[in-house]
Amino acid sequence: MYIYVKESVSKLKTKGYAKELLTGTKKLENGLTINTHWYSDDCFIRNPKSTYSIFLCKSYRENGKSKTKQYKIATISYWDIAESYEDDFVNLFKPEGDETLWFKLLDKIDSILKEDGCLDGLAEEEREDYVIEIYDDLAEKCRYWSNIIDKFKKTKEYRIHEKHRQILQNYKDAKEKFIEEYDCYPDEYDVCYDVYGNLTNSEYLSRIQSRHSESDFSSGYSSGRSTEKIVYRDANYSKIELQYLKKFYKTLATKYHPDTNNNKTTGEMQFINKLKEQWGI
Repeated sequence: MYIYVKESVSKLKTKGYAKELLTGTKKLENGLTINTHWYSDDCFIRNPKSTYSIFLCKSYRENGKSKTKQYKIATISYWDIAESYEDDFVNLFKPEGDETLWFKLLDKIDSILKEDGCLDGLAEEEREDYVIEIYDDLAEKCRYWSNIIDKFKKTKEYRIHEKHRQILQNYKDAKEKFIEEYDCYPDEYDVCYDVYGNLTNSEYLSRIQSRHSESDFSSGYSSGRSTEKIVYRDANYSKIELQYLKKFYKTLATKYHPDTNNNKTTGEMQFINKLKEQWGI
């Protein structure tokens, strides 16, 4: 089998990445006002570029005549390639969980080979050599893709998008750290901080810190010099079950905590905290 790539030129202009990352606020049903962000509708306009149809072909003879069977792997636009990364094309073997464009193509090839049955009857080493040869053929046919990526990296669109991507990654990391540190629900971070990490509600942050401090004390921190937390767990839970319980707790706390809704009754929240202690989360 071998790789065949057919190139055609699109006549349409397309929308690219957004030009701006916008910010604002939104009021939730429980009365809290949180910071929000979204991409602008104003996007970069991309000029018409090539589209590549990639086929895995098999030559064979039938009734004395040469024939070719084509399996379509994918149709990829110039911009699909431009938005990828050079590292996608370095390794032939897929790391666990990798869903980049390159490895999606390799997965499709594996599926086609299995469907065709051409590897049946081959020894393991022979199958591996056969597949790697096809992977190498694809890499050779698409060797110019790295030039497309390099060219796109020099554009204003790429620079602005990378800036936005880094802002959002920093936001995600800071939010996860905040939730873990204060054992609160996700919206509470957005009450206190915007997407850039700027503090916008110091009063609510103080309430979270105070609540967390009181929760630590009541949940079993000993009064001596020891800072070891005593966990009151009524049952042994698996790691995944503990994740479920944490999710259940945050859902209940969101609904019943006096600080986050108009219900000033503390009985429900006290019971929820008791369950938290029993669950050992």
